[in-house]
Order: sequence, then C-alpha cells, then structure tokens
Amino acid sequence: MKVSVIVPTYNRPAALSLCLMSLSQQSRLPDEVLVADDGSDEETRQAVDTFAQSADCRFILKHIWQEDDGFRKPKIINETVRNATGDYLVFIDGDCMAHSDFIKSHLISAEPKVMLGGKRVELGQLITENALREQQPVNKLSIRLLLDSFAHNSRKVEEAIRIESPFLRKILHKDLISDDGIWGCNFSVYKELFYDINGCDEDFRDGSVEDNDLGIRVLNSGGKLKSVRSLANVFHLWHKASWSTGNEIYLLNMQILKKRIVLKQSRCTNGIINY
Repeated sequence: MKVSVIVPTYNRPAALSLCLMSLSQQSRLPDEVLVADDGSDEETRQAVDTFAQSADCRFILKHIWQEDDGFRKPKIINETVRNATGDYLVFIDGDCMAHSDFIKSHLISAEPKVMLGGKRVELGQLITENALREQQPVNKLSIRLLLDSFAHNSRKVEEAIRIESPFLRKILHKDLISDDGIWGCNFSVYKELFYDINGCDEDFRDGSVEDNDLGIRVLNSGGKLKSVRSLANVFHLWHKASWSTGNEIYLLNMQILKKRIVLKQSRCTNGIINY
C-alpha cells in the first residue's frame, strides 16, 4: 500500500527539519512526504529544499504552498491531499517528531471506513530548545525526557510508552478514543474515506476544533474511530498557545461543530470538493 504523509507547517523551519528527519528514520518509510505550507516565508522553502537534497531524505518530498492570508490550514491540507498519490494518508504536524515505528503502527492498524487517532507527548520549553539547537529529534522515551517530566516541564510523557499487547491496551484503555476525539498532529485514514467525508472543512478559521470535526464526520458516515495511542507515538515541540477558547472565531467554530453533531452531517460543503 502506498503511503503519503501530510505535514502541515507555518513559519517554523527548524522544527519542520526535525519532523522530516524523524520521518526519514522510520522502520517503514513513507512513499512520499508532502509539506502542507499555510503561507510560510522563504526560510521554510529553503529548509525543505535543503532536506530534499540531503542524504537524510529517503522518500519523495513535495512542498505545497499557499499565500499567507491568516489561518487556512484546512484549505492547504485539502490542496496537499489533491497532490498526494498514496492510497493511505498519515498526518503529523510539522512541529512534531515521530517514533521510528509511527508509520508502521498506523499501517498495521489501518482499516477501510476507519480513522485512526493518536495523541502526543508535550515537550517542555528547555528540551525543545535543546532539540532545535542540536537538530536532534526527540522521538522516544529517555531518561532526559523523564527528568524533564519530573521537573513539571514536559507533559503527557506516558504517551511515549509503546504498548503492543492487545490485552494490556484494553486493560489500560489505550484502545479507546478519548472524548476530545481526533488530533490533527497524529491521525490517518484511507484517501477514499477522506474524500467520502469531503476532506477538511475550510470554514474553520483557527486551529482549535477542525480536527475533531473530521472524526465526527467519519462517525456520521457510518465509519469508526480507532485508537493508536501508545503505538504511533509523536513528540510535540513546545510553543506558546496559538488560540483561545474565549475569542469570537472559536465560538463560531464550535457552532459549526455542534451543528454537525445535531444534524449528523457526514460531509462539509466547503471541503476538498466544493459544491
């Protein structure tokens, strides 16, 4: 099965380089990686070109860019998927790094009409700055990461532990999608199902709940959500919060989401295929 990895990014080239490096270290390499760039400046383009020409690049690398006009992540993701040639789509944010079995774990768990969702480790500011300075991915549990967690810097470090046993996963509830649903930093789906729900809804205008909407529409279409927590592990580089639950755009986004649930809509209007 041909796999396309979609990597959304915006003006964080050093983080993107770490993400791409972690994808080059996969036990199952992607067939292609597509950077979905929501209007970054020339520095990001240079970072992609530099990586593409390096010995670390072990896959086809594409850079899909759109002009900066505020938050339009759903739009660039849809355009990037249009350019993807894979049968299966794996999504990881450009400020995240993947465990070496990240893609393998998604593929082992993949099913038609199912969207897979995982979580992420939240790296602290100091360990993030070190990783960016040293350009060394943090993509597995380590003593350094544990100590940073004990110091109350890094968070959700338990998400770094891989649990393969179906029995243990069930006992520890790792087989369940939690109430906050799909996270855009770590999910996967057959391209056919992505099109069936009409892709990302471009009416969402900040990075808050547009990911949850994808999972809701999969459920409304008769599909299922399946957990890859503690299997397909990712590690998120620290940054300041980029959105707030108190602003007007967030409240408008929640109205879209609530309408989707009440009306049991499986497709959006302003998606990968516009009506």
